[in-house]
Amino acid sequence: MEFLEISPATDTLYLVKQSLFDGEYLLTDHTNNFGKLIYDGLGRETGLAYSAGKSWKFDYDFEPFGKREILIYDDNNNLLGHATKHYGRLSDPPTLIMVNGFKATFSDVSLFSHEYEWISAKLGSLMHIKSPAFSLTDTITLIRKDIPEDMIPLLCFLAEHIIILQSRGSRSNIY
Repeated sequence: MEFLEISPATDTLYLVKQSLFDGEYLLTDHTNNFGKLIYDGLGRETGLAYSAGKSWKFDYDFEPFGKREILIYDDNNNLLGHATKHYGRLSDPPTLIMVNGFKATFSDVSLFSHEYEWISAKLGSLMHIKSPAFSLTDTITLIRKDIPEDMIPLLCFLAEHIIILQSRGSRSNIY
């Protein structure tokens, strides 16, 4: 499947789960497709994400009673960055640090809202993610237009990956 670049004029994206039991999510504006997140198996601890000319692998590393990390690799297995959450620190949200210097935090908007934001210390709120319980579609509102273009799909897919791990973590202490 060919994916298009996300236009700077795009304000809203949707991450649509393709079926209730399938581990496949499509990034779209309901007219054009911009990428896909795919999981193999039910564990959903690792995933592959694809967009126009880019691909990423989300891997997982954790220390019991320590930090949990999502490791982000390119298609040549080069480490591009990591999102870290420290065990036992409920108030510390996952922090993304990329090797290119990009840094952002994935925060809950409020305790029981199913709404999240990527926030950068330099730029403020980058995007808002609404992930309603029992819905197959997440709505992503792009707040900042000056996010590096290739980071938009990565942040969308990584947000979904974190949400999946956190929902599993509430049941199994994964993330």
